[in-house]
Amino acid sequence: MSPTLLLTLLVSLPLVGALFLTVPRQHTLARITATGTAALTLGLAIAALLNAGSETPASGVTAPWLGVTWHLGVDDAGALALPLTALLTLVTIVASPRHSSGQRFLTALLVTESATLGFFCARDLPLRLGFFLAMAAPLAAQLAREGRAWRPVRAYLLAGTLPLMLAVALVGLLSWHTGVATPRDSLVRDLPHGWRMGLCTLLLVSVCARLAVVPFHSWLPVLMTRGPLCVGVLWMNLAASLQLLTQVIRPLLPEEWATVAPALGSLGAGAALYGALLALVQTDLRRMLAFLLVSQSGLLLAGVTLGGPTGLPGAWLQCLSMGLTFTGLELVVRAIEARTGTTNLDPRSGLTVRAPRMATVFLLLGLAALGFPGTLGFVSEDLLLRDTLGAHPLLALPLLPALALNAITLLRAFQRAFLGPRRVPSTPACTEDLLPRERWTMLTLVALLCVSGLWPSVLAHPPIAPGRYSSLSASFHSWGLRTAPGNR
Repeated sequence: MSPTLLLTLLVSLPLVGALFLTVPRQHTLARITATGTAALTLGLAIAALLNAGSETPASGVTAPWLGVTWHLGVDDAGALALPLTALLTLVTIVASPRHSSGQRFLTALLVTESATLGFFCARDLPLRLGFFLAMAAPLAAQLAREGRAWRPVRAYLLAGTLPLMLAVALVGLLSWHTGVATPRDSLVRDLPHGWRMGLCTLLLVSVCARLAVVPFHSWLPVLMTRGPLCVGVLWMNLAASLQLLTQVIRPLLPEEWATVAPALGSLGAGAALYGALLALVQTDLRRMLAFLLVSQSGLLLAGVTLGGPTGLPGAWLQCLSMGLTFTGLELVVRAIEARTGTTNLDPRSGLTVRAPRMATVFLLLGLAALGFPGTLGFVSEDLLLRDTLGAHPLLALPLLPALALNAITLLRAFQRAFLGPRRVPSTPACTEDLLPRERWTMLTLVALLCVSGLWPSVLAHPPIAPGRYSSLSASFHSWGLRTAPGNR
């Protein structure tokens, strides 16, 4: 199969499945259709990963009336994002509670997956920005039917969409006017400095809104608390935003990037600490995860803007780790809600006795999220912190207490939700542990975190220096050096 056909099928298959789901059908049939579509998409994504690097970017759709030709292809980082996007979609469909994964939810999830895959496959800037814009369409369609409680989400969705629409229109107009299909190479170079700074500002505002970086963060707790969309969808936007920063804005506008990078790094470090403080005081598991995501988004922004040669692979590995850990944690939280009717941190719940598998999975995912040795989170945080603190120790200083507070938050949540005393017998109790479909999907996430933690060099982009973090003993040795009394 040619690379063009493979990538075209990969991008269009979830959209085709979403179109089938627009026809009213039984809930079971809708889930089977969505599951089959996600499974086939995962297979195509793995095939694209195996072919990455062996083929040059292939020509895609030609638009004669515009005088341009769009190109499809994958680089090293995009090739890794493709199977992970497909995997998180499949895991979300399989493990989500049936009552909260209706036909509208499944349709929105598949449309978001299609737009995300298109973003990572697009090689031309107008097409890539168009897919980035389309990733917000399913959420906008759902919010059109909601009430006043969703006003913060609508406001920030508008704030992140309008600048991007202007940027897409500007780049598309310039590409059509000059006939240049890849404006990254020659088009923007000819723009006046003011136009380049304006384009950079528009893109950065949209990226910060998608990342939920302070002060563009208040929509995320509302969406996590009341919305049906899962962390997997949020991770797709986060990974695309990170790719836009590192592969588009930074190489396309180097002078403007050098001007705004210190301010963005300070904003990210402050957002990491701010989100960690708010997550610590939450009494609801959903809101706690939302503010932890705000903290992690700030960490990524600081790593990309303040980091050097190893800061970029550290930020990318941290992004991959976030997708696996927080998707699993959110699915566990939704399983708790489906069984108990609440996500409040009640110290009298005592879920360990009644749901030991659920408690074990939550603990393992929590340890991976806080960077336990032997997991991908440990390697990514170590790379990111070493490089960021080495390059800008004062600007990146808030990252240290932020990560410590995040670890305290997750361990405290586990203690209160699972290790408390059992309720009195007259109180309704959760007696059902993880179902087989939930158990195996979450264990898959845990296994991937551990395996990738042992061999992270194959995931990093740019590649990590040979010999670093290639074994479990190296991870434990580095962890020992970091926690030794003389190095604290």
